Amino acid sequence: MNKFSTLFLSLFSVCLCVISCGGNTEQRPKFVKSPVDNLITKYIDVNNYTVILADMDYKEDIDKYYHKYRILLQKSKPNLTREQLQDTTAQATDIKVETTDWLEVSPIIFEDHQNDLGMTILNKENGVLDKNSAPAGANGYVGNPQYGQWQTHSNGSSFWAFYGRYRLMSDLFFGPRYGYGGYYGYPRNDWNDYRRNYRGRTDYYGRNNQYGSRSKTTNTNTSWNKKPSSFKSKVQSKVRQSSSSLKSRGYTSSKSYSKTTRNTNRFSTSSTSRGRSGGFGK
Repeated sequence: MNKFSTLFLSLFSVCLCVISCGGNTEQRPKFVKSPVDNLITKYIDVNNYTVILADMDYKEDIDKYYHKYRILLQKSKPNLTREQLQDTTAQATDIKVETTDWLEVSPIIFEDHQNDLGMTILNKENGVLDKNSAPAGANGYVGNPQYGQWQTHSNGSSFWAFYGRYRLMSDLFFGPRYGYGGYYGYPRNDWNDYRRNYRGRTDYYGRNNQYGSRSKTTNTNTSWNKKPSSFKSKVQSKVRQSSSSLKSRGYTSSKSYSKTTRNTNRFSTSSTSRGRSGGFGK
C-alpha cells in the first residue's frame, strides 16, 4: 500500500469518527434527574395538572436535601349553577389534590428551586409542559371563570376571588391569612404582568418579588419556614458549593440547562434580574 492510500484511509477513519460522534466534540451535559421528572412520567396521560413545591428541607446529619410536592389534578369541568358554585359547604369534585412524601433531591435541584417555596414549579395545560416557576395557581386557576372571578377592592384595586366551592384553592395558593396589598387574593396587575411578559418564558416572583420563599404569608406552616435564618444561610452556602462541584463535572438539571439556552429570548435579561435573586427567604 502506497503513502497516498495510507493517508486516504487515515482521513477516512477520522471522518467516520466525527460523523459517529455527531460532529460535536463538546461534552454533552449530564442531567440530574429530579422527582418532578418522575411526576411527568407518572402523569403522562393527564393533560392538565399543577405541581407546587409544598416544602423543602436539609438533613445536616446525613447531608441530604429534600422536597415535598403538592399535585393538583384537573378533571372534567362539572356543569354547575351559580348557586352551586357559591356553596361553601360543597367540595370540589373536579380537582384532586395529592401530596408526596419527602423526596430526596440533588444539590443542583435544591439550588434551582431555592426561591420557589409555595410556587408552581411545573404546570401542564392542555398537554403542554411549563417548568418555569410561577405563583401558585397563576396557570389554569386564577383568571379562569370556572373557579372564580375578579372583584374590586374598596380602594379600586382588582383581585381574584375563588367561588365558595373552590375555597380550598384560596388556602392552597394564598395561605389562610394572605393579605398582600391589603386584600385577599392575587392582584390583577401581577397576574396581567405574568401572563403578558413571563408565562412560558421565565420564572416570575411578582413585581415586588413577593411570591415564593420570600413570602411571609403563604408559607408560615412549612417546615422550611420554621427554620432559623442562621440555618437557612448555612444551607444556602452549602448547597452552592455542592452544586458548583457537580456542575464542574458536567452535571446540570433540565431546568437550569434550559435557562442557559434562552439567551436570545427578549424577556430573559430583564425578567431574570427582576424575577430571581439570591437567598432562601426568611
